[in-house]
Amino acid sequence: MRPYRLGVCLALASLCGTAPLVAQTNLETNAGVQFNFSTPGAGNLALGGAFLGLAFDASAAYTNPAGLTLVAAPEALVESRHWRYTHVFTDRGRIAEAAPTGQAPDTISGLRDGEAEDQVTGLSFLSYVYPRRNWSFAVYRHELVNFAANFSTFGAYLERTRGRNPLGIPGTLDGRLAALRNRMEVDVVAYGGAVAYRLGGGLSLGVAVSSFDFSIDSTADRFLPSLFSEPDFSSDPLVNYQTQQGDDRDWGVNAGFLWESPENKWSVGGVYRQGPDFTFRAQSRRGPGALVELHEADRTAFFHVPDVYGLGLGFRPSDALRLAFDYDRVRYSQLTQGFVDIFDLPAISPGQPEELDKFRIDDADELHAGLEYAFLQRWPVLTVRAGAWYDPDHSLRFEGKNVGFRAVFRPRGDQMHYTAGVGVALRRLQVDAAVDHSDRVSVIALSAGFRLD
Repeated sequence: MRPYRLGVCLALASLCGTAPLVAQTNLETNAGVQFNFSTPGAGNLALGGAFLGLAFDASAAYTNPAGLTLVAAPEALVESRHWRYTHVFTDRGRIAEAAPTGQAPDTISGLRDGEAEDQVTGLSFLSYVYPRRNWSFAVYRHELVNFAANFSTFGAYLERTRGRNPLGIPGTLDGRLAALRNRMEVDVVAYGGAVAYRLGGGLSLGVAVSSFDFSIDSTADRFLPSLFSEPDFSSDPLVNYQTQQGDDRDWGVNAGFLWESPENKWSVGGVYRQGPDFTFRAQSRRGPGALVELHEADRTAFFHVPDVYGLGLGFRPSDALRLAFDYDRVRYSQLTQGFVDIFDLPAISPGQPEELDKFRIDDADELHAGLEYAFLQRWPVLTVRAGAWYDPDHSLRFEGKNVGFRAVFRPRGDQMHYTAGVGVALRRLQVDAAVDHSDRVSVIALSAGFRLD
């Protein structure tokens, strides 16, 4: 085996060393993707997601079920969304501890990110609300996650180390991350029912129970270019590949409250959403181009949708103007519970310490704000909305010694989302459109609500 091949194999072993964002395995594909667990309603989206203290339409069935008591007549809501995901991942360059050799393509100091984009469209929400006296009942279908990722990496260079080549001659060994071709699809859909009760004094309570369907289909093909060439996925040897696949189902509960002041100027709402748990199969297999005997692994892995705690405030200074503010605590750190070593590191590199406990995802403190203004003098009634929300970085990062993982699993920065939308109200029909834009995730939503009295 030539020295540069040995160096690449050592780099491969360092990355297969220990553990994701979407799925709880130590597969670097998961470092390049990020999604948000959405709540339904185009009106909600246009308000920057600040809806817990308002919750006045059929989307409350999932967002804050206590708000169902504000729906005065039987109502149905249907919504479609289009998502654009921008994936940011470590692509090329060299980790900061080592200088580039200057021989193409190893000419870049520091790590460089690459970007790729995927777009998906789906029927994101359906609901029906039936109010009766102080009670309200609802059934719904909500597409919590509709995610796709397709991207390839160049293969960044690592630090150079002293060692012996296959002939036993001392020298400098170089390392390079294997080039990856990644594909991933993740879907989580909730089917549920909700009930709310108006207690009096402006206070309502609500609860929803959801059955969640989960599916994941992911493949990462790992190729081995030479140290000084561009990757060629048609001719470079496929050294190994990893898959994450499975379908599962679990239950979750939402519980919320909503209080309105006597003059209907102020409202306060709160919610707890329990995230379901799923399992899937994670495998690592040796490819036909493997230069060393790589251990194969077959594991049961876990995926936990984060729990959410939220509190919202609504203010209506006039009949035409409404303001809303939300705070959400999203427990993204739950994604690090039950990490699974998809590569079976102890079998690959005996004596190399496992550092699964060195992966971190921070819980997120999201802030949402929005306003809407209705032109009540016109018919049909036109409503314009705008908002923004702060999305703290919840990328998976690695804080251990493994140089490969330090290169791949890095912080990606906080995001600001800016939203806008418009609605048109007829006697029995409400049509809303909204956009939510950020650097990583952008959404277009269109919904229609029908009063059935």
